[in-house]
Amino acid sequence: MLVIQTLGLDRSKSGVRLSLASTAGASDIQHPTRMQGDGPSITAAIETIRSGSNETELFCAHISHVLIGEEAAEGGVGELLNYICRSPELRISVPMYIVRGATAGECVLSVGDERHGVCDALDAVDGDIRLRGDGRITSAAEIAQDLSRRGSALVCAVRCIPSAERPQEDAAGGASQEQELKTVAADGYAVLAGDTLAAFIDRENAVGVALLTGTAGLCELPVKDRNGQTLTLTLTDGSSRLRPVWDEEGALVGLEVDVRAAAILSESGEGLGEDYEQSLTALLEQELSARIAAVLALERQLGTDFLGLEERLSRTESARIDAMDEPFGDALKDLSFQVSVSGQLTHTGDLREDLT
Repeated sequence: MLVIQTLGLDRSKSGVRLSLASTAGASDIQHPTRMQGDGPSITAAIETIRSGSNETELFCAHISHVLIGEEAAEGGVGELLNYICRSPELRISVPMYIVRGATAGECVLSVGDERHGVCDALDAVDGDIRLRGDGRITSAAEIAQDLSRRGSALVCAVRCIPSAERPQEDAAGGASQEQELKTVAADGYAVLAGDTLAAFIDRENAVGVALLTGTAGLCELPVKDRNGQTLTLTLTDGSSRLRPVWDEEGALVGLEVDVRAAAILSESGEGLGEDYEQSLTALLEQELSARIAAVLALERQLGTDFLGLEERLSRTESARIDAMDEPFGDALKDLSFQVSVSGQLTHTGDLREDLT
């Protein structure tokens, strides 16, 4: 029996192409196992793999990552979501990712080496996202729920990139592989409208999503100070408040977004005078304003509420939201957004002063 831990979905001429992977040490196998098969449906593709494998059984109940290729996501993820939600083997809480710029099969088959595979790489992605605080991993159940409620959803996007690790040397002292190793890295969000891929949000703008959805955590913001030196501001706290703007006839015409953010500066090429601190605080506010505005502009462009703004507004304006003449998604296309950010900057030197 082989324990499968990663499933990748792409489209093929026959319908569906599945890529499956286990980690090293799964069952009695001491290296990652990678398999691929096609079929007219997901079930048929699994049977193709099963019949072409030397394993007596493929155990899928421990699948902990599901990858969808970009092209497959453009064609819709409904079939996969239905399969996961109805399958007696798969957990509906399994995290899902959309592979940016590649197929899921490329990730499953090419990431890693004989010691580590795509399962290990995705475990590292999960940890990285939780540490950074500017992303969010969504499960199949959460995506299905958001699509049902809002007609859109955010999905964690990943990309195959060259690995920082180098191939191990063989007994003769030469590299054990000629090609460079690959790994997987988080790369912002994919936006689903209906069940199809509509757009990507770059990782640099993911902090805008975090501030607008209340999921902001520790997040690094590279900025250039007034001397042209690149510094890193670490966002330590952030929140947003929404205020709807109504016209005289009761129509929603705009949205005011007030954001409060605190950041730490752990490095500086200039003495921290009051004037310099004010210039860095202004940079913090400008950076966050631009990233929030970019995300809101995409929401308006797509005309779909992947941020869940309607739900937030309904907490305080439920009667007026319910009385709108058009669906919130349609109203989005004509809304004006006004973003205001109030930043607060702390230097790590302040902590040293407190300790002394």
